[in-house]
Amino acid sequence: MTPERYPSVANDALDQSSDPAAAPANFGNHTPIRIALVLAIVGAIIGTAWLIGEREGFGDIGQGGINAELLPNVGDQAPELVTFDTNGQLVRLSDFRGQPVWLNFWGSWCPPCRAEFPDIESAYQDLQPQGLVMLGVAVGEDPLVAQDYSDRVGGSFPILADPAYLAGLLPEDEYPEWRSMVSSYTINNYPTHIFIDRDGTVRSVVLSPMTYEDAMTYGEEIIASDIPGGLAVPSKATPDS
Repeated sequence: MTPERYPSVANDALDQSSDPAAAPANFGNHTPIRIALVLAIVGAIIGTAWLIGEREGFGDIGQGGINAELLPNVGDQAPELVTFDTNGQLVRLSDFRGQPVWLNFWGSWCPPCRAEFPDIESAYQDLQPQGLVMLGVAVGEDPLVAQDYSDRVGGSFPILADPAYLAGLLPEDEYPEWRSMVSSYTINNYPTHIFIDRDGTVRSVVLSPMTYEDAMTYGEEIIASDIPGGLAVPSKATPDS
């Protein structure tokens, strides 16, 4: 399933289609709080992208630099992921260096994602006390819609905005470097799971739904990875801490 655009999916449409492009894109139905959050995110993403671009060099974007690998292979260093959680808090993948990270790219519109949700939530509950960080990136929809779904079904891992969704909120003819920078991962399968060890190396890429046993196996592998030299034992931080 490949979404062609990034609508704001109404809650009553979640069970009607596995394709977010078929769902209504009615931004006008957003509450004032949601509109304020979106505006805050857009402003913050521009500022954050500028700071990263100044540090890393805009000339490297798409030229073998920070945005060269759109979907990493096993053995690659995971590209930077810059986005926000549903409270508007900045989240950067690099902030979790030294911790095992499970990236879950999913959508509440996606039947396979919904089917696996109880299993991966159960696995997260067992792996999180061991230091694993799980980041659920809501692809192809308003992240607050994904958070609503997660809350209804008992999800506890952090829900993040899709960087491509955020980039799509910017005018197409403005900020081309920033739009490119926040689109660090191109996802064409839903769900997609990427397991990253403590050194920032991709250990596994799973392009299908997982069972509890699958998730535990991949999660325990990155938990067992060595802490990079020079880094202290992490304090099991999460985006909300």
